[in-house]
Amino acid sequence: GESFNHYIQRDKKDNHVLVTKGIYSTLRHPSYTGFYYWAVGTQLILCNPLSTILYGCAAWTFFRYRIEYEEETLRKLFKEYEDYASRTYVGIPFL
Repeated sequence: GESFNHYIQRDKKDNHVLVTKGIYSTLRHPSYTGFYYWAVGTQLILCNPLSTILYGCAAWTFFRYRIEYEEETLRKLFKEYEDYASRTYVGIPFL
């Protein structure tokens, strides 16, 4: 939608809204969750345990820092973000 962008937005535009409906009513970062499980799943299908662990760790580390920064930014842009975050989850283990 209009509020989605691959770059983390540090400034709030006039048409920038916090999306909390649909899949976002459960998951705060559905595209990150999907990509994480896709990355790990492809390695599971290849039956490569070492690669599965390495992909999982690399993807987890990437999303840990990206989500931390993004959520810090969203808390500054949307006063309602804290409440939203308290009733949804990320979907990636331990994040």
